Amino acid sequence: MKFFAFAALAAALPSLSYAQNETFIADLIQTLQAAKLNQLANIAQQLNASGVGQYLLSNISNGDPHLFFAPLDTALTNIPTNISTEDLIGYHIVPGSVGTPTIYPNTTIGRTLLTDPLFVQLEGDNKAQVVAWAQREDNKTHVLNQRTDTTVTNVTTFGNLTIYVIDSLLNPPEKLSVTIPTLNDSTSLNALEPLLRAVPVPVYDSTTNQTSNVSLFDALDGPYHGFTLFAPDDTALSNAASQLQAANSSGNASAVETVIFNHLINGTTIYSPELIGNSFTSTGGETFSFAINSSGTFVTSGNTTAMIVQPDVLLPNGVVHIIDTVLLNTASDPPAASSALASATSAATASPTQTAPIGFSQTANFAPSDVSGAASGGESLVAGNALKGWLSTLGGVVMGAVWVGL
Repeated sequence: MKFFAFAALAAALPSLSYAQNETFIADLIQTLQAAKLNQLANIAQQLNASGVGQYLLSNISNGDPHLFFAPLDTALTNIPTNISTEDLIGYHIVPGSVGTPTIYPNTTIGRTLLTDPLFVQLEGDNKAQVVAWAQREDNKTHVLNQRTDTTVTNVTTFGNLTIYVIDSLLNPPEKLSVTIPTLNDSTSLNALEPLLRAVPVPVYDSTTNQTSNVSLFDALDGPYHGFTLFAPDDTALSNAASQLQAANSSGNASAVETVIFNHLINGTTIYSPELIGNSFTSTGGETFSFAINSSGTFVTSGNTTAMIVQPDVLLPNGVVHIIDTVLLNTASDPPAASSALASATSAATASPTQTAPIGFSQTANFAPSDVSGAASGGESLVAGNALKGWLSTLGGVVMGAVWVGL
């Protein structure tokens, strides 16, 4: 299904906005040129020539606070050919007041003005894509999940705009299959892909009105709209080999697949600032809980706790949080999973609202040593051979399939 509301909204703007935009652009161009952002000034000069460009200008000139990530001239020499100038600029604009680059000690998430379905397949119609940034040990603000490390080099203002000058162009999130190979060695997910490919899940195609089985990896890589995956890194999966084999030996034919689904939130994209202080239900029907202290951010499922070692790996259709431990929860609650999916599906139909950037700074009284050990076995569902090949590399044997709604 294609969504054209973004373009339709732009086309419906009052004709007098063109003249208002011209005045705003003239002043904005002067500000950009004074900051030695001449290439960006040239691009801004062209925005009023298209409906989408007028929509962007109408947003940033309405007097409400906005954050504008402004690339240096050197970053604009090779603009990708697969994205329009308007979409690219839209991904660099975040509505809302942000103050200084250090407002939150952890990741800050902001919804941009990019809603083009070519780059955004989140749950719900016309949901805007997000951008993430954080202050690192070098005391610089880094924009995360970019092909090249992107830092804020200067901060200036223009009216209601806070302008973060950045040294690289921001690229919208890319598919899971493209993103995994670009992760660094310390948070590598190479072992995760074959594991997810071994799990079949039903996917409903609204265009053909048919349901067919695809691998969980392919579902997350394509038709799945909105998900949150807590992804164990390669070291975590290697360390859990004996526990996964023991879970299989317990007589629970679908134990490992249940474990996999207890790493996934179905139908909802939850970024790290939204985790703390909340609980969510996994695709296996189990509860996730979260805590943060000076050591880091932690997720618990059953009796297992993991540290989130890299939050907010952004995707067009969801988000991945990389964790350092497999959440060995083999329990399942299909009614709870079904209810959570129904709630997520209902929430996705609500009209999207643009909010200010979000972050968190609260600290919970929590020690990682308080929760440890493998989870107990759970209900056995539909048996199958999906995981045999992957588990053989870890010393495991045949597992089964578990229901999941997409």
